[in-house]
Formats: sequence, C-alpha cells, structure tokens
Amino acid sequence: MIVGRITGDLKELVNAGFDEIADAARAAVRSASEALQTELRRQTRAAGLGTGLEKAWRLELYPKTGRRTLRPAGLVFSKATRLHDAFDNGETITARGSKWLAIPLPAAKELGLDKSPQRPDSRRASPMPAKWSNVAAAEARFGGDLRFVPIGNGARALLVADGKARGDRLARGGAGRAISIPLFLLVRKVRGRKLLDIGAATRAAETQLASNLSNILGR
Repeated sequence: MIVGRITGDLKELVNAGFDEIADAARAAVRSASEALQTELRRQTRAAGLGTGLEKAWRLELYPKTGRRTLRPAGLVFSKATRLHDAFDNGETITARGSKWLAIPLPAAKELGLDKSPQRPDSRRASPMPAKWSNVAAAEARFGGDLRFVPIGNGARALLVADGKARGDRLARGGAGRAISIPLFLLVRKVRGRKLLDIGAATRAAETQLASNLSNILGR
C-alpha cells in the first residue's frame, strides 16, 4: 500500500487551504499508485504471462468517498497473489499427487500443442501460456494415448507420439511408415525463472510519491 501523509503545522495548513492541499495529496497518491499498477502490468505482459495475470493487478484509492484527508492511500494488489509471487521469487513448482509437469518440446510447439485452444463459446478466452501443455489435444491429433518413456533414473520421462498426425509435416515418415515423435518432457518439479520484480516497481513508486508530496509542500 502506498500512503501519502502530509506532516507539519496543521493550523498553518488549514490557513493555507485544507481542501486544496488534501486534493493535491490525493492526486499525488493516485499518480504514484497508477504508475505502480501500470509498471506491474507492463512487467507481467513483457514476461508473456497472459492478459489474465496482467489484468489481475488492481488499484483502489482510500478514502473511497469524497471525504478529504491529509492521509490518502492507494492500494495496488493482485487477485492472483500466489502466481505473481511465484514469478517474483522464482519458486520451485512441484507436481501434485505424484504426477508430472509436462514441458512441451520443439515438436509439440511446432504443432501448436504448447497452448490450450480458445473456447469457441467465449470471446474473452485466450490461449493459455506455453507453460500449459495440451496433452489431450496431442492424443486426439495422433489418435491414441502417448507412449510413456522413462529416461535417466526415472525422475524424468518423455511422452512420445507413435504414428502419423494428420496434415503436418513432422509426421511424414514416408509412404505408410509410422514414426515416433517426442512431444513432452515430464518432470516432477521445475525451478521457475524470476520474471517479475515487484520490489523494484514498488520502490520506484514510493520515490515518485515522495517527489509529488514535496512539490505540494514546496520543499
């Protein structure tokens, strides 16, 4: 939360025009808060995390009514806190229930299997980011379950498509010849990269707010 606080001789402030100063303080807080929200949305968009996570950054100003105060505040918050925190801290993502995380390999990306398709019944729906592998679509495209192939010490595995997918050049193995295509790498956990810097954005907004308030006081 960004809080603007005017300190000093309140009597002198009142004589100088309380309403005018309170309005200026609220405007200063609004400007810094909107700048913080814009920067966090920009970082989220630049990281390719999707419009849903981008728009999950919200802003509220206090007080919400028209009441004037010398201590206005702006709250920039996330409606997807756990996801934003994960990309800010670069946390380890672990599959639940002894399952696997499916990472699309180049062949899967070329076939468009690294994204979930847009729902035809929703204009607002958008493809999921590349981290969400569409294994079900791969199975439908290749006409059956993908083959599970353990690799290494069993901590990783591959999902391999056997046969030919209809209409794509990756599966052209010659006249009637079936081929095998590794589509997904399966892992138990993966270390996420730090894609956001929430702390730096917050510090920049606080610096902007201090400058805005100093301009109000003429210091």
